[in-house]
Amino acid sequence: MSAVPRWPLWLGARVRRALGTGAAVAAAALAAGWPFWRGHPVAAVVTLACCGGFAAAGGVLAAGRLGRRTGAAFVAAAAAWAVTWSAAWNSGAAPLVSVFAQSVFFVAIGVGVVLYPGGRLDGAAARLWTAAAVLVMVGGQALLCAVSRPRWNGFAASAAWPSVRPDEDVFHCVQRGVTAAMVALAGALVVLLLARLPRTGRLDRAFTVPVAAAVTVGVSIALAVQGTLLGTAVTLDDVLGVYFVQGFCATTLPIVFLFTALRARLSELTVVERMHRLSAPVSAAKVRDALRSVLGDGALDLWLWADGRYVGADGRPMGDAPGRWRHEVRSSAGEPLAVVDVAAALRDHGPLVEAALTAGGRALETVRLQAAAQANLERARDAQERLVRVQAAERERLAADLKRSARARLRALAETLARLEDAAADPAAREQARTCRRELAEAVAELDDLARGVHPAILADAGLAPAMEMVAARAAVPVRLDLPARRFPTEVESTLYFALCEALTNAVKHARAGSVEVTVRSGPGGVVAEVRDDGVGGAAPSPRGGLAGLTDRVRALRGRVTIQSPPGEGTTLTMTIPGAGDGGRPGE
Repeated sequence: MSAVPRWPLWLGARVRRALGTGAAVAAAALAAGWPFWRGHPVAAVVTLACCGGFAAAGGVLAAGRLGRRTGAAFVAAAAAWAVTWSAAWNSGAAPLVSVFAQSVFFVAIGVGVVLYPGGRLDGAAARLWTAAAVLVMVGGQALLCAVSRPRWNGFAASAAWPSVRPDEDVFHCVQRGVTAAMVALAGALVVLLLARLPRTGRLDRAFTVPVAAAVTVGVSIALAVQGTLLGTAVTLDDVLGVYFVQGFCATTLPIVFLFTALRARLSELTVVERMHRLSAPVSAAKVRDALRSVLGDGALDLWLWADGRYVGADGRPMGDAPGRWRHEVRSSAGEPLAVVDVAAALRDHGPLVEAALTAGGRALETVRLQAAAQANLERARDAQERLVRVQAAERERLAADLKRSARARLRALAETLARLEDAAADPAAREQARTCRRELAEAVAELDDLARGVHPAILADAGLAPAMEMVAARAAVPVRLDLPARRFPTEVESTLYFALCEALTNAVKHARAGSVEVTVRSGPGGVVAEVRDDGVGGAAPSPRGGLAGLTDRVRALRGRVTIQSPPGEGTTLTMTIPGAGDGGRPGE
């Protein structure tokens, strides 16, 4: 029989400690301000609730996984606020302790805001602001004490006070200067928070805006009531009234932080449902886009383990990404599963990242198999592309060999037969030599046709445009050409030449076209060739049809072929070869 939990689930050890901290700080505030609370019970209830709530909220943040140092700073601020109420005793060192506790209160709040969420002072501006806050709030208060007497500050004349050179005019001047410096500090804090926005992710940005608004409103009210003390005849009730308003306004900050922490926790709890909803049906792109939405990082990338390496959704191997955080994910068996490339700022939201990856674990297992298949396909495509390049070079070499070697020998043999014919005395021998020369000439012509079929010399020497001009001149129907004069890589020229010849043959033979228009354009996306005829239309690709070989040639270079052929309206065949539009052959 399982034991019944002593505490409800929502009242865990962390919450109990935070509540205990809040109760202790509230008790300290009650003791510190007891002389004042006896005559102001309503103010006592409000202040003690705010003070205890401030400390409890800070305790929850300090014990959590995000904003720990901010929470610790808020607990210190709440304790300093409790000590600030010691001014109510108005005797001994209590007033002096009170004014310095108030300074520590404001410094701790500001530093806590600057530290969130990473728990460190990022950048020179944050460190400079912290140093300036300590100098103005603590150093300025020390200077005020040195040039004043306790009664000028609203305290009893008998209170202990470090008056070094009291001068009422100097005191009021310094008081105005310190107040102006506090206004400048508050404005600088708001600017510092807003300046972070371009560098923060969507998750941190959702926090920065409400905190900046809370700081602006709270500090504005606090400084406004602080200004009521800039004058003569200040009483203790005036001072304690200012403390009450300032403390009440400051309580909005830990509430905003606590609300942000709760939102982060809620995001962790709902991430499973969101991941499942966004990644269905499962694919690598779907899982990646779901992670981008849940984690608020539009540049997030996903690499999956396949065949001993990490590859992307397109099968390409993982590259470098400086300035990013790469988080490795492993399967339940401890094997490599995936790497998620996210913004460095998401290190501060590690629990949410872990929750999202855990929720997407099964989907990642599925897409890893897809990535492995894609990687194998990518390798096959690479091998096929290399084969096309080798074949194009081999065609060009073979055509050149036929022209240089076999054709030259046959012509030399024809010249020998001609000399033999001239030297022969027997008419029958001369006729036999003449017949051999004719047969040899036909063989040379056939060899020339074979060489042109393997790889036309004009294609290798002058390029695609002149080679297609020769094809168009021999065509049975008028062919209008619009081709660039520039050169392309050998394998691209060879593929386009034979594909265009095949398309022209199909247009004349099958489409019964009266005219054909051939256009080739190159751009950043690659080379686009279009063959348009005015034939009967109705063409459709088939595995053994006339366009099958053409399509295979283009796909071997990762290209694609599209056909538009409405019946009776002609056919438009478009071939696109990517990655060949920007650069030609070296030196061209």
